[in-house]
Amino acid sequence: MYILEPIKQYIDDLAARQSTPGGGSAAALSGAVGTALLEMVCNFTIGNERYKEFADEAQENLIYLENIRGRFSELIDRDVEVYAAIRNAFKTRDKKVIDKALKKGYYVSLNICELSRDGMRPGLVLADKGSVNLITDVGCGAELLNAAFNSGVFNAEINLKGIDDEVFVSGERPVLKALKGETAGLYKDVISQSKKRMEGE
Repeated sequence: MYILEPIKQYIDDLAARQSTPGGGSAAALSGAVGTALLEMVCNFTIGNERYKEFADEAQENLIYLENIRGRFSELIDRDVEVYAAIRNAFKTRDKKVIDKALKKGYYVSLNICELSRDGMRPGLVLADKGSVNLITDVGCGAELLNAAFNSGVFNAEINLKGIDDEVFVSGERPVLKALKGETAGLYKDVISQSKKRMEGE
């Protein structure tokens, strides 16, 4: 499992001429790192006398973010497993087998997108109430989560493109569209508030 290996091993394997890990796994890693940055903001805010009125809310956000980071971490390896299954499915040339594998790949990518959106939500509060000394970390966390989201979209869409089940595909495209709109709005608001806070404090 990559999550238990040194980061150098993961990056070296990512750079190598091998199919895994790939973009989906890297997207999950980006999401985990972005979430961790927001956790750091919570940890520095909790216990700071200046932000004591926000302490309870920061603690709630910390617990929420820890859960999201754990799920992202699982997806770093889950994407590797699913991609291997897709590769093996194509070798069978059986469209039902291929569709089944691609759907699993799609759901991993969709999960990355959903977690990226969910992880960005506390960023709105942290950009407004968290320690101003870490306001750039809020912005960086949002940027990494946005990168994870956009990367997840790339992979979700390529999986949908390969699926023959038209009913499934037509049902999932609106899901992705709604996620794109919601996450774009969250990202814009977090970055805007972070920049406003940087300029005003």
